[in-house]
Amino acid sequence: MDLYEQQDLREFLVSLYGPQARRWPMTDRMFNLTYELVSESSACSDAMDYVTRPLQPGMDPIKWITKQAREMFLRALKERKEHYVICLKAAAYTMKFRFDEASMGI
Repeated sequence: MDLYEQQDLREFLVSLYGPQARRWPMTDRMFNLTYELVSESSACSDAMDYVTRPLQPGMDPIKWITKQAREMFLRALKERKEHYVICLKAAAYTMKFRFDEASMGI
């Protein structure tokens, strides 16, 4: 990886794991773990497309659920998939030990 790729990877990992990730070496192994983390979080993000949003006070529940069903379907159809932060954080939490090992060269 070149310096720019290492910096981009470091910034992403710091956003998930905090300042300790600044000290981690940005190696191919770290990149591969990050790729795995994002892949794992994509299943969660796909499922989040089908979660209804909160009912606003004063809204008609029937109209709201109809609108929610439409929006859920459209979110699932979007070409540009985004990852929900909660999904990334959950995957990051489960993989934390593996990142620690990789940072120590284990």
